Amino acid sequence: MALNTLILFILLGGLVTYAVSKFNDKAGAYLTILISVVALFVVYTLKDSAGEVLNVFTYGNYSLDLVTSSYAWFFSIVMVIVYAMVSFFNPYWMEKVIHPAAYNLFYVLSLGGTIGVFYSKDFLTLFIFWELVVWSSMFIIPLGKSRRASVVYYGISTIGSFSMLYAILLLNSKYGTFDISTTVSKMAEDPNFAVLFFFLIVMAGLTKLGIFPFHTWLPIAHGNAPHTFSPVLSGGLVKMGGFVAFLMTAVFPTFKVFSNHFQIMGHPFENYILMLLGGISIIIGTLMAIKQDDAKRLIAYSTVSNSGYILIGLALTDQTAFAGGMMHVFNHAMASAAMFLAFAAVAYRTGTTKISELGGLIKKMPVTFAAYLIAIISLAGIPPMSGFASKWLIFQGLIRKGNMFIAFAAFFGSVGSFMYVFRPLAGAFLGQLSPKHEDVKEVPFLMQIPMLIISGLTLLYGVYPGLMLRYIAKIQEVVGIKPIVIDGFKVMTPNGMWDSWIVTLVFGAGFIVATILYFVLPKSKSVGLMDTYTSAEFIHDPDLYHYSANYYAPFERLYANHPSVEKFYDAIALRVKELGQLVRTWFFNENPAFTVFWISIVITAIFMWGDKI
Repeated sequence: MALNTLILFILLGGLVTYAVSKFNDKAGAYLTILISVVALFVVYTLKDSAGEVLNVFTYGNYSLDLVTSSYAWFFSIVMVIVYAMVSFFNPYWMEKVIHPAAYNLFYVLSLGGTIGVFYSKDFLTLFIFWELVVWSSMFIIPLGKSRRASVVYYGISTIGSFSMLYAILLLNSKYGTFDISTTVSKMAEDPNFAVLFFFLIVMAGLTKLGIFPFHTWLPIAHGNAPHTFSPVLSGGLVKMGGFVAFLMTAVFPTFKVFSNHFQIMGHPFENYILMLLGGISIIIGTLMAIKQDDAKRLIAYSTVSNSGYILIGLALTDQTAFAGGMMHVFNHAMASAAMFLAFAAVAYRTGTTKISELGGLIKKMPVTFAAYLIAIISLAGIPPMSGFASKWLIFQGLIRKGNMFIAFAAFFGSVGSFMYVFRPLAGAFLGQLSPKHEDVKEVPFLMQIPMLIISGLTLLYGVYPGLMLRYIAKIQEVVGIKPIVIDGFKVMTPNGMWDSWIVTLVFGAGFIVATILYFVLPKSKSVGLMDTYTSAEFIHDPDLYHYSANYYAPFERLYANHPSVEKFYDAIALRVKELGQLVRTWFFNENPAFTVFWISIVITAIFMWGDKI
């Protein structure tokens, strides 16, 4: 199946899925699995395709065209893996979604939109598919029973969308074309216009990536979206922002177009601004994730932090850091999707994602626990999971370029990630089981499949990162960046070498020793949550005795009164609301005569103005 045929197949499949869901919502959910898996296999066949132009449709003088490339394939395969894996959860959540037919329709449409974004031949086509994804997501988010989350999501997305649209219209008025490759070559000769265009387009990428100060939509939208769509938002759709950042830093390319501009630490100031925002996002995302009691909000803030790593790696355009940034696109997508899926499974069985209301689920849901454990090991950057490879490469690039402040932010994020990923592990899966969860059991096997597959991919690319880095090296060659050097299990950098196989053996040996010690050494006595000394007081709420309540309270107090972007935005929203109420009072009073009076004034003013002209 050709790429353009796949797009049409998905869009038509969305309509068919909607119709089927009207009669049987679970049958529609199974269709989302079929469509997502077909998309995965078709996209995989495009791995070695480059430069092939395919038309989706033509209207007048405009032709909606797609073009294959190595980097489009890389981003799209990451996306469709997430969509395909998450779709296995859909049939079990239909009774929990407000409008199952609408959910299935927009789920499939957003899948088609994301593929279209990555393979777009021109900026206008990219914008059309971009908006298809934004609108599809906007209609899915409130199906999780929070309309405010959808409003916040669309409000932030609108900033990026209008910024991109304005840039595209400027582009056409100046060069008379929307084609990406053509305009990129022309802007290399017009660096002043290129700066304006760069920041306008990058704005759209930053809003979607969740980079400071546009990060506020992530915890609200991710935390309130349907449990089966949060993995797509974090693991998948956020990477659209990474793709835009890739276009504007590597395909553009900034290190050539802006080579004569003001330099900061050896980087064009345009690139350094992106790196700085990435560093701030890492710190803010980490600190906010640490204090969350709701697992979904915690994972959302971790996405803010990890988006910062991606942006830093891409903006560096360095041999090692760029490869690390590209690899982290995949690593974070898998880890974030697995974490969200794990807590979707927990919520499916317990009805909550609040950490303080859980505990002791390791014995009841061992597969879910294992999937979450592997994901957080990767997200924290610990061998032998794939997250270590990407973070290590980003650190190498930062250190070699002497970017100490950004390197500190990246290091702070890695240390902090140990804290925030451990909180759900200890609070939800370890410790004592609440009496109300005594009858909880593992989720159905169909829901276990995606968690097992994602965990396997995370381990595979951690043990053998060269499988992915070789393809990333091809992308580096295409965009004119010196490719990363791979020799079997060895990753070569100017600062040194890392052998993933030796590291895996060392950690494997350590795991075996720890397992032996666990079974040999005496164990502490296991007691129930209610088996506690209370001085004859009645235990009215067992959750109050859960040790995960206020887990990092002493550390959180250190920044309890921190400045808040969210409060700033809320203040602006309140003032706008007050202005709207004032205008409504003046012009749309309940008394019709009042409204007629103002309409008469306006019409009279228009006629008087017209006479003067």
